[in-house]
Amino acid sequence: MGRGYHIQLILPIIVLGGAGKGRMPLCLNNFGDVKALPFALVTVWRVLENKLATRVNLEKRGIAVESPLCSFYRVEVESNNHLFFECIFVWLVWSRCFAWVGVQFVSHNDPLLNFSQFRLCNAYALASEMWGVIWIAVVSELWKHRNKVIFNRGVVDGLEVAALVQVKTWSWITSKSLSGLFSFSEWCLEPLVCMTMVS
Repeated sequence: MGRGYHIQLILPIIVLGGAGKGRMPLCLNNFGDVKALPFALVTVWRVLENKLATRVNLEKRGIAVESPLCSFYRVEVESNNHLFFECIFVWLVWSRCFAWVGVQFVSHNDPLLNFSQFRLCNAYALASEMWGVIWIAVVSELWKHRNKVIFNRGVVDGLEVAALVQVKTWSWITSKSLSGLFSFSEWCLEPLVCMTMVS
């Protein structure tokens, strides 16, 4: 395995170590099976545990921030819940992703409850797991986009985030499955149909 960290070794520590709050969902035990980048998985864990360096969390740690307001619209304070589920920009990104998949969804603004309810009704387990991969991609891309806006003077762009979610989920799902052979254009046009092709 070489030097460094391997996600299969770190995930039990994350899952068990994060259970201090006693609210870690059982579905996180399957993270080791998700073919996503370790950055995305660790970001999701940090969101669920409220451990990301949001402006509110930085202030709680005594670190001075230029402004406590959200990096996207600068109207509300940038808390964990706001940054991933309450901000109007974020809501538009989630709405685009729901529309892309063709699902209507009422989103909870608590990260753990949102993640726990983020399963497709009337879908078989693997399709529901792939929908979880979409959740992981949205959350990790929102965090990356927020950092791009702050540190690289990026432009707030919901279309870019939604497009990157499509790219990431397609690459993760097709690299995991031997039978999930569908093109990126098929994935963009009919994601639910593609999910049924994966075994």
